[in-house]
Amino acid sequence: MLHTDEAILRWAAQDYGDLVHHRPVAVLRPADVAEISAVLRQNAPVVPRGAGHSLHGQAQALNGVVVDMTALDTIHEVRPDRVVVDAGARWSDVLRATLPLGLTPPVLTDYLELTVGGTLSVGGLGGASQHFGAQTDNVLALDVLTSSGDLVTGGPDHPALGGRGRNGIIVRATLRLVPAPETVQWHRLHYSSVELLTADQRVLVTAGSFDYVEGQLKIRGGQRVRELEAVSYSRASLDGLAFDDADTQVTSYWDFVNRLAAGEPALREAGLWDSPHPWCNVLVPDGAVENVLRHLESEGPELYSEFGLVLAYPLRGSVFLVAALRYARRGDDEAVRAMVEANKVLTKMAQEAGGTLYLDPL
Repeated sequence: MLHTDEAILRWAAQDYGDLVHHRPVAVLRPADVAEISAVLRQNAPVVPRGAGHSLHGQAQALNGVVVDMTALDTIHEVRPDRVVVDAGARWSDVLRATLPLGLTPPVLTDYLELTVGGTLSVGGLGGASQHFGAQTDNVLALDVLTSSGDLVTGGPDHPALGGRGRNGIIVRATLRLVPAPETVQWHRLHYSSVELLTADQRVLVTAGSFDYVEGQLKIRGGQRVRELEAVSYSRASLDGLAFDDADTQVTSYWDFVNRLAAGEPALREAGLWDSPHPWCNVLVPDGAVENVLRHLESEGPELYSEFGLVLAYPLRGSVFLVAALRYARRGDDEAVRAMVEANKVLTKMAQEAGGTLYLDPL
């Protein structure tokens, strides 16, 4: 059904970044794929939207139609090696269907309330990408609506994967599954320098003994906390690593992968969930990651607020994803401008090192 209500149009013109506000002429909340196809055949600009976690208006459609994909969220089939789901299903719902059978997708984003179609449209990276690549690398098949409204079936090389909705709209996907552990050993290792942090990340990736690896810089006032989250499904050893101290716990697999669920209420209470998020994600060569992290570590705490941090994921192919996650309070335009300028510096540094901006504005 097409909606033109003012409140719905405002909703579609805002995303998690809260930096771009392109207003559509209508929002489609489809009952089935045929309704999306009918709109595509009208040759109007059509953009799919999942959970709305884009940062620069990538899921907005200026003078076009935004398709709310969350209306299509059925999980159709779970088999020992795969699950078939509609694009609007959230990853948390996928896991609720697969975990009772002892199965999980190989790669998950840190936040599970994103949609399958949304992350497949941008790649989908996480702490297990060092082993399994992006979420797009673990797609077995998908159904895609072309720009002319035709429904086609594609394989893992279809350009809709990572195409941000511009090479067709993903409406259903068949995802690979692997055995899920019941419990995991979750280490938080602390370091005195980014050099030691990244060196240990390389050790873990080379050894292949840890299933999830993510570095973090927490910039809180005058403090800089350098932390490595290293998770093992099989109680791998920490011998030979250069951390100063460790906090280790054994927890259920679900509690680990759903660990950010507790953070959303805290951000909402602090007024930082619906505020501007001038986040910046860059892909940098392995040899440049220390310089980039040292630069970010030198930034002032006003560029992060009390919840901001920097993530550093080692990926396959000697590449790191570095993400500066900044939070500004609503109405603080000066802080937003400062964060955007800081992101320009970060992007230029990554590009000069042979890297690139991940998810650049369209």
